[in-house]
Amino acid sequence: VVVGLSVNDVSAKAIANLGWKEINLIAPVFPGDTLYAESEVLDVRVSKSDPSRGIVTVKTKGVNQNGVEVLNFIRSALIPKRPAA
Repeated sequence: VVVGLSVNDVSAKAIANLGWKEINLIAPVFPGDTLYAESEVLDVRVSKSDPSRGIVTVKTKGVNQNGVEVLNFIRSALIPKRPAA
């Protein structure tokens, strides 16, 4: 799943940011640049210590106004699970 990057889409309800890895700063960013980002969900799993919570891992990519990728990274967040329907 790829989503437009916003706090609501990725981590608005996050209990905790669990970490970042594979942070790649690929190209320079300059004053006046417009940046866009998208995130792809890589993994979703139930927390081993609390089954009412889940861990979501996403890869986020940032591009400038010319479509040049300037950074990417992977991060994980602890999120409350939705109640069962």
